Amino acid sequence: MTSRISFFKLTVNEWKKLGWLTAVQALVFAMVIPLRLLLPLALEKKIKARSLTDVLCENVGFDKTLTTVTIVAFGILCALAVFSYLHSRKRLDFYYSLAIRRDTLFLVKFTAGAMTFAAAYLANQLLAILVGAIYGVMSATVVQEIAASSFLGILFFLTSYSTAAVAVLLTGKTLTSVLAIGAISMYLPLLWVVVCGLQEIFLPTLIPDGVTFMGGAYRLYMSSRTLMLEHSSPWIMILAWNADGAAVRQGLTGMWPDLGSICLFLVLPVILTSLCLVLCRVRKTEAAGKALAFAWTEGLIKIMLAIPAALFIGMAVYEEFDSVVWEICFVAVFGALACVIMEFIYRWDIRQVLAHKWHIAVTVAVSLAIFLVFRFDLAGINTYIPKKEELAAMSVRRSYSGFCYYDDDGKRTKNEQDILRLLETDKIDLIYPLAEDGVRNVQRNEFDGYYVNLNMEYRLKSGRTVYRSYTVNSDLYKKAQRELMKDKEYRKRYYPILTWDDERLKQIEDIWVLLPQELWEKLGEQGDSTVTGKDAEKTDDADEIAESTSDDEKMVDGLTTEIKTAADAPDISGESAEDDGMDEWEYAEYSDSGVMTGMTLTKEAGRRLIRAYQEDLAESDGLLMEEASVGSISIEWKHDSNDPYTVDVYSLRGDFTRTMEVLREAYAENAMNDMRG
Repeated sequence: MTSRISFFKLTVNEWKKLGWLTAVQALVFAMVIPLRLLLPLALEKKIKARSLTDVLCENVGFDKTLTTVTIVAFGILCALAVFSYLHSRKRLDFYYSLAIRRDTLFLVKFTAGAMTFAAAYLANQLLAILVGAIYGVMSATVVQEIAASSFLGILFFLTSYSTAAVAVLLTGKTLTSVLAIGAISMYLPLLWVVVCGLQEIFLPTLIPDGVTFMGGAYRLYMSSRTLMLEHSSPWIMILAWNADGAAVRQGLTGMWPDLGSICLFLVLPVILTSLCLVLCRVRKTEAAGKALAFAWTEGLIKIMLAIPAALFIGMAVYEEFDSVVWEICFVAVFGALACVIMEFIYRWDIRQVLAHKWHIAVTVAVSLAIFLVFRFDLAGINTYIPKKEELAAMSVRRSYSGFCYYDDDGKRTKNEQDILRLLETDKIDLIYPLAEDGVRNVQRNEFDGYYVNLNMEYRLKSGRTVYRSYTVNSDLYKKAQRELMKDKEYRKRYYPILTWDDERLKQIEDIWVLLPQELWEKLGEQGDSTVTGKDAEKTDDADEIAESTSDDEKMVDGLTTEIKTAADAPDISGESAEDDGMDEWEYAEYSDSGVMTGMTLTKEAGRRLIRAYQEDLAESDGLLMEEASVGSISIEWKHDSNDPYTVDVYSLRGDFTRTMEVLREAYAENAMNDMRG
């Protein structure tokens, strides 16, 4: 056993041998850190367009992507260079003949490789501080943040370095080490892309637990990206890392890392280095020169890589040909081809590519089984629909409503399933026909007429809850929604804007209204004829506006909005008129509706607009469909660092008379001189 002193001497000697590696890293970091800071500082000092302090904070400290990428790359490079001896049988025989344990030898080289990085990286960070000091913009706070970012950078390097070392220990050649690094980095994300693609193409009715306003595979990807992407490999964890923990605070150069992230990148290198030490002990000398260090991993890795490749090809062929014969052929051929290619990489001998035929058989069989199960929905996921007597409640909502739902604390509800639970109703007879139509459409795989995308929930009496997404006939959906909207409590749950009180309105940052240019002009003309003059009276409340409007008027005079029933209205949306005697629906027709212009309202005008909109929506049939919409109201909330998406968008119908009156007054009063197209 070596002593501490001998370990130190061995490490220093090894570090000296790696002087070339230190020099390479120092040169690259010089361009990435101090030189990247020096050039813009010199330029800005000359042109004096911005503050030199801003330039400093943009190029040093936290959240510098180029620096992070360089750190990750050097972690991989150092592992390949330092542990290259593992791929040479002669060098292994020499090192293992010395009076030093294998794991001790590994730690010596590991430490020496880390020292090459630390010396180059920290020296250039000090140079960056010196550059800032020369230009007189360096402060104690920035120095503190550079020191903290340097510590985080070292943790990033150790994570990348130890992960690449694991890849080197699992392989026996430099080429396969590089391929192993690529596989470790991208396998899980690519596997998840295949899973998302299968769901998107063959199981469109699934609603995963995740964010709203997303469709198909992207919704599935988003719902699990934290697990499947940001944590799919240590390298991706580093590159995707962002300071979003509870202990984070904003610094001058970026966000301070939270305690959880620091602990994570402290623990990961320890775990990975410990794994390396275990592999050192069990790895045989004969593994040097072979593709993989452990023979039993060859078949497993081959099958795990070949199956997703075959499934991906199968999906591509389905999209192109939609022929089950071609799909089966391509899945089988490319599954076998992937096995043959990997066998060639293992042996580097064309004569041995069919050495393990059972690998090909397993790959083709499993790939075809998975593909055909999804292709023909053999599990019955798309066509599943519970019996009425089994249901306790159902819920339905359009997939792309544009507005958000909020919990009791005012936080946005991001989970689609939580929203559907909020909209549950026991009026199963109204919603069940929508589910039946959706299942029929999936079975036919064709859609005639006009349809809407709906998300639905089945809550069974047994306590089980099932979520599905369907494409349903638009007229059928409108008929059901009109009946559901007659329930005032349901309408309030479906449209959160109806429940906003004064306290809620105080949290609004901005209100932006988007209307056709022609409509704004007519609003302006009406405003000139009704608001100008010394004796013109202005109303501040939506109730007074409503009282001043005749009961027979359905729109402000001069807006040329026509009121028609569904039977009399021309087909402006392509949908057939309903003949069931239900409520009339109204629309606005404008000759140049494609030219849209926006206006930002003042706080007071925005408050009156929301109040008027609440009354109009409460008295309408509750349908905010595109064919009846003349514009939109965008409501931006005060920003929350934990929830950057803070905008609600509600459709504006032409028959919302109170709302139009408020807009006319706001326009005439020149409430905000901010008219932008």
